[in-house]
Amino acid sequence: MTGRRPDVIALTQQLVRLDTAGHDEDVALALLAPLLDDAGFDVALIPWHPGRSNLVASWRGGGPLVLSGHVDTVPVGAAAWAAHPLGGDVDGDRLHGRGASDMKGGVAAMTVAALDAAAADAAPFRLVFTSGEETGCGGGAAVAAAGRFPADGILIVGESTGNDVRLGHKGATWLRLDASGRGAHGSRPELGENAIEKLADAMRALGALPPRPPHPQLGSRTTNIGTIAGGTQTNLVPDAASMTVDVRTVPGAGAEEVTSLLEIYGTVTPTLDIPAVWSDPTAELTDKIVEVVASVRGSRASMDGVSYFTDAAVLDPTRARSYIVGPGDPDQPHTTDESVSVRMLSEAVEIYRALIGARLA
Repeated sequence: MTGRRPDVIALTQQLVRLDTAGHDEDVALALLAPLLDDAGFDVALIPWHPGRSNLVASWRGGGPLVLSGHVDTVPVGAAAWAAHPLGGDVDGDRLHGRGASDMKGGVAAMTVAALDAAAADAAPFRLVFTSGEETGCGGGAAVAAAGRFPADGILIVGESTGNDVRLGHKGATWLRLDASGRGAHGSRPELGENAIEKLADAMRALGALPPRPPHPQLGSRTTNIGTIAGGTQTNLVPDAASMTVDVRTVPGAGAEEVTSLLEIYGTVTPTLDIPAVWSDPTAELTDKIVEVVASVRGSRASMDGVSYFTDAAVLDPTRARSYIVGPGDPDQPHTTDESVSVRMLSEAVEIYRALIGARLA
């Protein structure tokens, strides 16, 4: 056991400089695995796709506490960045680059905290670092399917919360609606059946859906029409068209009603189904976690959720023992010129170290 302990800023920079935008997450895991192995962790790689594995590192056999983050990012995008998107440059309190907030900074902080905890002979815990979270939590699902998440697990997800505790998130159901029509000459539309007009009818019907009671913290279920495709030429009545709908669900308002409505207008195919996650604000476990984080931050978090989904939806079988707390800024994920606070990275190390030492179970 060599006990190499990197600086959290330097480790974040190293991770940001690796291109893992939906591919090759193994290069990031190859950076992290030796650090954990040298410190005495039992390190295992769980395959998902070629070059896209997941890492499970268990300290002293692993316990109920699991710290988790993903090492994939979204693409850089076409817009120009002020700093190199894979540079990891530091300017004052900001470290710049794709994934700095979402969420390579959180992964780096968890790794450093875990190494510190191991050096202090902490109680058993686990790290789970996943691939493919940004496109539907595929890597996390592979970890769960391999039975590598404890049945009594307490999950800490290091997504972007500005180091505040958040108790859950909305679900995400993505639906594709394929509408069929009948082709005809554009000068004789009465002889055809316009598939695009069916989509227009479906959109109007979606807008007229009566609202469901909102969740007290997560808010209301929402729908967003993300893409529309149809038609081949201006002077043809289109005989096929499709659209995709992003339904963000909350407990008590799932996607079933939206699916049934869309089926009136064509064939509906689900392409993603991520359930909502919510941990009871009044639970003793919640109070313990909030107090531990408050002891580091100096202030107690409000009992809120986040708008994005996380691997908690596939890792935590109860979807009620998961807590989101990470150094990234909530307004930074997926943005041009993404960055993270250097101060928050150091604070996150303290938070994760305190959670590991708190014996929450």
